[in-house]
Amino acid sequence: MITRLEISGFKTFEDFEVDLQPFAALVGPNASGKSNLFDALRFVSLLAKHDIRHAMQGLRGEPEELFRRTPEGAADRMIFAVEVLVPRRGSDAFGTEYDVPAQRLRYELELGILMGRDGMPRRVQVVREFCRPIAKSEDKARAFLRSIKINYTRVSPFIRMNEEKDAIEVRQDGRQKHGRPVTLSLKEASRTALSTITTAEFPHLYAVREALSNISFLEINPQAARLDNDRFDEPRLKPDASNLAAVLARLKEETGSQNRPDGALADIAADLASLIPSVLRLESLSDVAQRQYAYNICFTDDLSFSSRVISDGTLRLLALLTLLNDPERQGTLCFEEPENGVHEGRIPALVQFLRQSAVVSDDPEIPSFQVLIATHSPKVMACLKDHEIVAADVVSIVGPHTKKRTVRTRMRTGVQPLGDLYDPERHLVRAEIETLLQRSVDAA
Repeated sequence: MITRLEISGFKTFEDFEVDLQPFAALVGPNASGKSNLFDALRFVSLLAKHDIRHAMQGLRGEPEELFRRTPEGAADRMIFAVEVLVPRRGSDAFGTEYDVPAQRLRYELELGILMGRDGMPRRVQVVREFCRPIAKSEDKARAFLRSIKINYTRVSPFIRMNEEKDAIEVRQDGRQKHGRPVTLSLKEASRTALSTITTAEFPHLYAVREALSNISFLEINPQAARLDNDRFDEPRLKPDASNLAAVLARLKEETGSQNRPDGALADIAADLASLIPSVLRLESLSDVAQRQYAYNICFTDDLSFSSRVISDGTLRLLALLTLLNDPERQGTLCFEEPENGVHEGRIPALVQFLRQSAVVSDDPEIPSFQVLIATHSPKVMACLKDHEIVAADVVSIVGPHTKKRTVRTRMRTGVQPLGDLYDPERHLVRAEIETLLQRSVDAA
């Protein structure tokens, strides 16, 4: 679970910081930086698994366009810092179990762009990388984490720079691991040190890598969600929901019982019926001959419709509710404009589903799950609690050399009344957000 994010030099971000709750809604007009924040999270997630070139290919724009541009010039550095809560215990991809004495960790990464003699960008490489435990006294997320027991341990950083600042040192912290740190040169560092951690030999770093790797983005494609699926398709829901039929089949098989043969599918259907009252039942179909899965939705008038004819809005809701009802859900879910395809009267119920699915747990058997949504809907905002709102807008700044104006993204939390301790750069009142959203509606 991500509790804090700091960004500088990436797209519209400069000296940016935001604290995140288990359920948080980025609220603001178009072009206020909500999608850019999701892009930053996507980039950090990809960098935890792949080399820099591969990670940049997964984003919108050319590599040099990802660096912040202003009338003062283009940035040649981008800096990210992520604070995470990791589970106390886990197992790696090979089944090796591990314990994590320090659950609150801070990971920092700095990338630099190297220019060629012709003045054109040559490559992007790692310039600095760092990871350390967060002390209890400095933990900014203690307010909402106080309901669970967290392990804090004062130990040396797990990733740090060497004295010459030309290499990264990765400390061995697994069981009976007390040797010299692994040294990785920064001469042509084309990937992060974190992305090289693939086993529980480095339990803290493996846990951080898992936390960042498990950032998912739901970008439902109704046409893809209609498709029948092969029996060997991915068991976890893909971003475009193209394997929805396979996921529904897995949920029925894993959660069904003699008393509840449909298992989690009955819960999905019930949730869908609260948003679309005519829904009665959800059916997972298996074609043994063709080795494929499909699904139908049954309605109260005894009509059954296959995925091929279900409306786009219904498919979008079905895919979301399938993910929220999956017992194996974990990590951080990023979902833009959840209100699309939902009747205004059903938005409160949808927001409640999203809120209830976010879980902070200290039980290793119940993985924590975080939900981040982005919206410009006044109807969605009206359903949010004060502490769930992250208000996004842009502010103008004047360059010290050119004296020209440029903009940067700002996100504020902590809705509160005006008072002596009110800081307009960090705090806000609901009236400000309503004004921003109204401008967005008027512009549309």
